[in-house]
Amino acid sequence: MARLSEYYEAAKQKVITSCLKCGKCISECRVMPFSRIKIDPRKTQQDIIDFLSGGKELSPAGQFKLNSCMRCYGCLDVQCPIGVNSMLITELLAREIQFRKETPWDIPLYPVHEELARKGTSAEEYERISLERTDVKADYLFFPGCNVYKQPDKILNALDMLDAIGNRYSFAPGLAYCCGSSSRGSGGDADWLQNAAEKLFGLGERLKIKAMIFWCPTCLSVLQSRIRHFLQPSFACISFPRYVMEHISKLEFPAATRRTVTYHEPCKNAYMGIDSCVRQVLRAIPGTELVEMEHHGKDTLCCGCRTVNGMPELGNAVTLARLREAMSTGADTMIDLCHNCHWIFVPAVKSHPELQFPLRIENFSTYVAKAIGIERKDLLQSC
Repeated sequence: MARLSEYYEAAKQKVITSCLKCGKCISECRVMPFSRIKIDPRKTQQDIIDFLSGGKELSPAGQFKLNSCMRCYGCLDVQCPIGVNSMLITELLAREIQFRKETPWDIPLYPVHEELARKGTSAEEYERISLERTDVKADYLFFPGCNVYKQPDKILNALDMLDAIGNRYSFAPGLAYCCGSSSRGSGGDADWLQNAAEKLFGLGERLKIKAMIFWCPTCLSVLQSRIRHFLQPSFACISFPRYVMEHISKLEFPAATRRTVTYHEPCKNAYMGIDSCVRQVLRAIPGTELVEMEHHGKDTLCCGCRTVNGMPELGNAVTLARLREAMSTGADTMIDLCHNCHWIFVPAVKSHPELQFPLRIENFSTYVAKAIGIERKDLLQSC
């Protein structure tokens, strides 16, 4: 079997030996228009190559490039003259930095996930989201991912919807399995990422499923961007909203109300052309009218993602720009799918009262669950 670490090393050598230092992967980065700090793309790219080639320190401009990256995958559209995946350069930088530490990848996997999951659930609910359940007669395996455990109400909503649809399914808990994109995998530990992915997809192969259902949009993006280099599952890999849409005739919506909504899609999926089918589900709910923001589809804006934590001033500028776009639609509700987007938007509204944001922010799981008659508190909204 191919090794992801070998792919990374080959990519590193290609960048070192073949990069033309045109700087397009920096100048066309989607976060740069929001930045008050301006860097020379060509010079910065040379700094990055020097560092990857063994240079002692990454320059301040190179560090800015690394820390400002939203991990939105928008740079996949950049037409690199030598055919390098621009996102890969950020991954190579993160990987090189870890390699040079005395204890590489000394990174806690789930620093607060389990704690928040326990705090936000009863003992019975925590057991429901944390214990593996396998059904050899089931065609589906549901995997919620790991990061959503910081908002366990989203997992419980998803499980309730799966039960309402009524098909048999197995469950792989996200604190026992990972697609590989945890803080360690995204930090460049290719072997850990590959081992984690092989464990998860191996479960699907052993159960002989027809499809694995992913709650987390990042999992689907990692499958396409990294996992495909060493693993090709025999079953389909679909988003949770796509599964809901495929079986929406089995759902009834007794609690649906008249709402005008706008949708913020996961940037990773949008830029990679992965249709999560959220729009189709929303349009199928009686009384729901969908209006689009100025930037949507492959032209969508990121929520700010990792930059909100790494470079707060820059990240918040991106977040607030997106919230203002939502306000301009005239909608009464903004729907998000990605739990991390939700994690960013809700606190941003609370910490920027001057925005006077009039929309309700609801996660896809909460919105659809309410429509079918399931009432569960959004834990993030109640903080």
